[in-house]
Amino acid sequence: MARLNNIATLFLVTVIAFLFKVAQATSIHFDNLNELQRRDSFDPARIPYVLPPPGESAIADALRKRRPNNTLLALDGVLLNSPVLADVWNDFFTVIRDNNTIPGNMRELILLRTAVLTRTAYIWIQHESVGRSEGLSTDQLRVIRFAPENFLTGTERKVLGNELAAAFELADAIATTIYVPTAVYHNLAKYLSAQQMLEAVAVAGSYALVSRLLIALDVDGKMLMEVPIPK
Repeated sequence: MARLNNIATLFLVTVIAFLFKVAQATSIHFDNLNELQRRDSFDPARIPYVLPPPGESAIADALRKRRPNNTLLALDGVLLNSPVLADVWNDFFTVIRDNNTIPGNMRELILLRTAVLTRTAYIWIQHESVGRSEGLSTDQLRVIRFAPENFLTGTERKVLGNELAAAFELADAIATTIYVPTAVYHNLAKYLSAQQMLEAVAVAGSYALVSRLLIALDVDGKMLMEVPIPK
């Protein structure tokens, strides 16, 4: 009987120790998550979020460096399911976002318009404030949000201005038909160098990729959310 009591006691201690470790790990995870919720809501995605605490993962820390307040996004948490992919993704989008030569307002117009056409609210939520900081006005954002596919009225062209209207048409072509008409291409090429044309196309194409990943994996639970209306 004494031996059975000892075995039972040992088993109970082992279970308690295991549960303590689980609770500790869960606490670390959610403490980190509370920090991150300043950026995203972290509603469930189709795969789990991987959110290493600062200092635990060099790749996660590199992602943090690109983010305001050094906080991971829900997108980062999804990408970190594959650290190699997350690492390459971070390098690529550092170039797309931070190391190109096209005007900032044009870059943000292209990716925001891509968000509208691909119905990706997550991109719009992340980038509307960036677009404003790069000089896009509320009226311009409303054109980006509401103009029908591959069509701008004379009034909408006036709101955007010639250069941004040309970039708008390029973004629409890439996001909808993929084929870019010669006239659309040359209309933007009047304002940009060959390098900048490459960069503009790369922004449009890369954020089409982003939108498909965000929607397919329901990142931040926003797969079905309508793209917000600028106010």
